[in-house]
This record gives sequence, C-alpha cells and structure tokens, in this order.
Amino acid sequence: MTLAAASLAVPALIGADAPVRAQGNCPNCDLPPGCRGNGNQRPPPGNGNGNRNRNCQRITITIESDIDFGRVVLLGSGEARVLLDLESGRKTVIGDVDDLGGMPITGRAMIQGAPFEEVVISIPNEIGMRDPNGGTARVREFVTDLDGFPRLDSDGQLEFRFSGTLVIEAETDASGNLRGRVPITVEYP
Repeated sequence: MTLAAASLAVPALIGADAPVRAQGNCPNCDLPPGCRGNGNQRPPPGNGNGNRNRNCQRITITIESDIDFGRVVLLGSGEARVLLDLESGRKTVIGDVDDLGGMPITGRAMIQGAPFEEVVISIPNEIGMRDPNGGTARVREFVTDLDGFPRLDSDGQLEFRFSGTLVIEAETDASGNLRGRVPITVEYP
C-alpha cells in the first residue's frame, strides 16, 4: 500500500504578505482599459470624453486558501482519481484508491481592482505534483464557480472558488506528501 497526501500551493501565497500583481503577456493589463496609454480601445483619462474620474486601480489576486485533497491510499496498481466538489467540498474517490480522511479543502481567491470592470482569469488545464522522495501525480480538469464573464463588484472585488481532479496514474509512484503550484493569472480584457 502507498500513502499519498495531496495539497496544492498557489503561487500567490508563496513569500507574499501583500497581494500579487496580475501577470500576463500584456504589460499594462493589470490596469483597466482606458488607463493603459495610447493605442487603447478606450480614450485615456481626462481627454474630454467624460472619463477623467476613471478608477485606474491595478488588479491584484490574493489566494485565501489552497486546494487540499486530504489523505488517500492506493490499493492496487490501477489509475485513481480524487475529485473535490465546489458546492459541498466533499471528496469523491474513483478507482484503485481509498479515502483515509483528512480535511479536503477547495481553493479560494480574492481579486481586487477597479469597480465594475470585467476580468479574465486563467487557470492551467493540468499541473504536476511531486514530493521530495520522487512521487508524482497530476491535477487536471480545474473548475471554478465563476460566471462566463466575471466582473468586479461595486467595491472592486470578486471572490471565487476553484478545484480540480487529482489523477494518480498506474505507472507513477505517487507516494508521499505531494505538492504542486497552480499559476492563476488575472487581467482586465
């Protein structure tokens, strides 16, 4: 039997007491449209088009809780999956695996920026997990509780939950305390 405890650390938590600035290919996408300078889809602030009082607050993301799949034991050499339900937080195990308890936790993040602005949030399709002794597993099929076009509220905030499916493949050694990083990026469109 092999014991595997799995949790995910989201990069925004690592060594950061303050919120992390948004990341991405656009050098000023952490600023709302209209605050990024020339060549933007909206005129810059104060040009006489009625947006001189525009809120040009940079966007930040703070991870309030990591994903934790709790403890599971592999019973055989087949593939195993561990799912965390976003609504209930309940853990479901599928395949050659049994639940040994531990408190499963879905991830939670807070975005802050300019009120009423739309945001684009990117989460990878899959990430790898490892332990110090060489054990590996993957987390796939990330999900969130976000609507199709997320928008910050009147206070410039948006909180969302996220989770994924832990996949332990038959040919991998998944023993140990597995950890991985989920790079979540957020920017204004």
